[in-house]
Amino acid sequence: MKEEIENYVSDWYWDDESKANCFEIGKFLFGFIAYLESQNMSERTLKNHKENTYLIGRFEAGYGFNDSFSPEDLTDGPEYVYEFERKVSDSKYAIKLYESTWRKLDKYIKTGTYEEYTELINTQLKAESQEK
Repeated sequence: MKEEIENYVSDWYWDDESKANCFEIGKFLFGFIAYLESQNMSERTLKNHKENTYLIGRFEAGYGFNDSFSPEDLTDGPEYVYEFERKVSDSKYAIKLYESTWRKLDKYIKTGTYEEYTELINTQLKAESQEK
């Protein structure tokens, strides 16, 4: 799992300090992806949310102004819509999907659901480190 998260965030950081912050963002988003996978949605919808989740993390890493990550950094979105339009797509449909992922993420955080999934990811990482 650690290697998966490191690969997920590999193009988000530029030095050791930002690498650690990006790992925390990635770890948190892996929990969100696990949550999305537990929801009853079509494969296509899930795929779109996963792609948008990656973009949210990448934009937060590149444009967020936080020295360390906190889930609250990702509340009250959608954020980075301008960046999404410039770098990904200016299609109204794509933007609506991106905003939808942000709303799901906001609800995931504000309801506290993230605590369960963050614990799940932390447990998996801890078990993995003890195996080595």
